[in-house]
Amino acid sequence: MRKIGILWLVMIMVIVGCSSSPSSTSDPGKEATPEAKGATAKADLRVAVSAAPPTLDLYKTTATSAIQVGWHIFESLVTLDEQYQVSPLIAESIDTSEDGKTITFAIRKGLKFHNGKELTSEDILASVNRWKAESNNGKTALGNAVIEAKDSHALVVKLDPKGPSAALVLTLMAFPHQGLAVMPKEVIEGADEQGAKEFIGTGPFQFVEWKQDQYIHLKKFADYQPLQQPASGWAGKKEALVENLYFIPVPDPATRVAGIQSGEYDFADDVPIDNYLMLKDDPNLVMSIAKPRRWNGLLFNNKNGVFSNQKVRQAVNAAVDLDTVMMAAVGDKEFYRLDHGLMYPEQAWYVEDGKENYNQKDADKAKKLLEEAGYKGEPVTILATRDYEFLYKTAVVIKDQLEKMGIPANLEVYDWPTLIKRRSDEKAWDIVFTFFPIYTNPTQPVFIDSRNNYAGWYNNPAMDQLLDQIRVSSNFEEQREIFKKVQSTFWEDVPLIKLGDMHGLSAYRTNVKGYTYFYDIFFWNVSVE
Repeated sequence: MRKIGILWLVMIMVIVGCSSSPSSTSDPGKEATPEAKGATAKADLRVAVSAAPPTLDLYKTTATSAIQVGWHIFESLVTLDEQYQVSPLIAESIDTSEDGKTITFAIRKGLKFHNGKELTSEDILASVNRWKAESNNGKTALGNAVIEAKDSHALVVKLDPKGPSAALVLTLMAFPHQGLAVMPKEVIEGADEQGAKEFIGTGPFQFVEWKQDQYIHLKKFADYQPLQQPASGWAGKKEALVENLYFIPVPDPATRVAGIQSGEYDFADDVPIDNYLMLKDDPNLVMSIAKPRRWNGLLFNNKNGVFSNQKVRQAVNAAVDLDTVMMAAVGDKEFYRLDHGLMYPEQAWYVEDGKENYNQKDADKAKKLLEEAGYKGEPVTILATRDYEFLYKTAVVIKDQLEKMGIPANLEVYDWPTLIKRRSDEKAWDIVFTFFPIYTNPTQPVFIDSRNNYAGWYNNPAMDQLLDQIRVSSNFEEQREIFKKVQSTFWEDVPLIKLGDMHGLSAYRTNVKGYTYFYDIFFWNVSVE
């Protein structure tokens, strides 16, 4: 057996470069803690976010708004450090067999859930089985695996000999979107098709109250048992340094900006880029820039309507002017870049394949493809939201570009939770705009594996086979060669259009101490003077 310690390097397929903390107008290393400065710590931290999550059950959504809140409440067996390497969290150690097909987790003792119950392997077993049944990552990782509780604090996972390697399974467990979230066995047994009825985990904050359209209130979990290793990414020591943490949905970006300037909020996420120059000169604020943070995408309905025809999708992809789109969305060339890759240039996975089909701006090619498709001028429905202003601005520009190429478009604007519900009806839309996080492995994007079975999304068994070949291989160079085929197939089928990479901008008051950025916003190890 091979024993894996606290900072195990899972594989060379993980991210390189994207793990850096965002640039900032101040040097965090020069900031003294409240204790060192003799300041009085405030009890509350108020965070203004763009949108309310549709749920806090992390298996029932891929929404970023859910993970921003949820991972303060829940924890996994493993997590990611600042180098995007897998690191134990609830697990004390991990043993893998020589063939990489059996994983044994030793569980830390003395951990408690927010309801006071002590965590045991029975809770882990129930959580892993639910992850296997309901999460996209869990289905991929453990489709035919056998999971057993060895004793009260040990879990054994026997992987399918023809399935994913242990390294990939651990990466998928640790990944924030659709990763393993440990809950009490009783909460899992009480969950229904709509999800868990209680939000109880082992994290540094516990759920208190959700007032719709007002706030989600979390409070410090007094019995939390942090690791003692230095904090790194989402790994290592995590402490709740404020008594109360409020996530406040503020869809209007101007209101978020005014609130962070006035001190109504301590932290404001997704600050409009066109406010950057003004805010960076405010002596009461610190600007946090994450490069890159996400990429912006146009998702076609691949199963119903005009975009079920591949040639119509190819026509739109041939015509769009992505510089115009991204400039409208972001407002400053310093905060976006045009790039075709499903993985980022900073990653070892990055390949050139498919690049010729990106940002073509070829109106004649688009016209020919529409003629070949037999397109008759049918109008299309675009779902948009102002909860994320960059998505709304993207939708407005794309609507204009579609109409210039002869495709009439109706723009329907909803709040983010309603848009997510509308998106689940594959007859209710033709185009929707969304954004995607930093992935550590190219099999993770939910939009290319048809077995994820989202309404209206992509379905190509040949693509599924390529993804499976990557999952079972343990040789990175072999995996990367297969990924070249994945990316070229993607840009030929065009289930969605990657519009461009986006950098993120947040702002916080100067009395907020200890904030760092990794993957997305988080607020353990953060205090307020």
